[in-house]
Amino acid sequence: MMAYRVLLLCLLLCAVPLTTTTTTTTAQEATPLPPPAAPAPVALLQGPGVTVELFFEQLQQGTMGLVRATGDIAEGRVLFLNRQYDFVRLGEAWYAFVVAAIDARPRDYTLSILLRSSAGTDSTFDRAITITSASFLNLNFSLPADRAFLTDPEVERNEFARLDVLIDAIRPERLWSAEGFQMPMQGEIISEFGQYRVLNQNVQTRHTGWDQQAPVGTPVAAMSRGEVVFADRLDIRGNYVLLDHGYGIFSGYAHLSQVNVERGQTIEKGQIIGLTGNTGRSSGPHLHWEIAVNGEWVDGMVFLRTWLPGEGSGSGLGSGS
Repeated sequence: MMAYRVLLLCLLLCAVPLTTTTTTTTAQEATPLPPPAAPAPVALLQGPGVTVELFFEQLQQGTMGLVRATGDIAEGRVLFLNRQYDFVRLGEAWYAFVVAAIDARPRDYTLSILLRSSAGTDSTFDRAITITSASFLNLNFSLPADRAFLTDPEVERNEFARLDVLIDAIRPERLWSAEGFQMPMQGEIISEFGQYRVLNQNVQTRHTGWDQQAPVGTPVAAMSRGEVVFADRLDIRGNYVLLDHGYGIFSGYAHLSQVNVERGQTIEKGQIIGLTGNTGRSSGPHLHWEIAVNGEWVDGMVFLRTWLPGEGSGSGLGSGS
């Protein structure tokens, strides 16, 4: 991992040209990944008529963990890091997607699970969860003079506030494909999630996604099935598309030269939603893509390796796909 970070830092600082595979406008040219395998729980908690399974003992900054509950359950929620995560029902089981925020301090925290039965009986479980450091990189980032105004912290605050309204919304249904999520395009990774960036040696910010190098006009595919909730221009992200995949999961695609979709449209996994570009707070052509879960930006690469329950996921995790 350390060698990878050193190599990545050299590429960013030296601006070494990278070879990019040319893609066509067909959905088949996106980068498919095999669906993550259904995991085994690491902790089992039991109460009167209910069973709770945790699939994590610790969470790295900027990652998501899965909690599953079965039994006589009418509703439930998880309390963690001053946020509430409601359980959602998929098949015979209930799931909660819990997030360690990108800026969460590494230490132990209490995770509380509250379940209510159909008869109104409450069950409560507490568990210590460790948040570990992601060892995010620190980088200097320079913008050309004609885009220097985009380093204004107020511009960034306004844009995040606008997006927060969207990614805080919880659609009570699963839209993502049963096969999960895929990379939005082929192309070398040139910048990773969570970096601390100093813009023009003046303003510090955080990088909420991953960057892939690509010439202007490279097709960008939807990472999974979802509904377009934003397709317009933003100051920092430029031409931007945000897809709602249901139950608080979103994917975003930034700096596009062309947007091929519109708000309210249902998009299938692999469908071309736009073309790469250099719009917004960008110093060269590339794709910035990002994932949000329950109102928090998470590491998209880790998310792609995370199993998600599919339609009809029952009491055995292996039944979800």
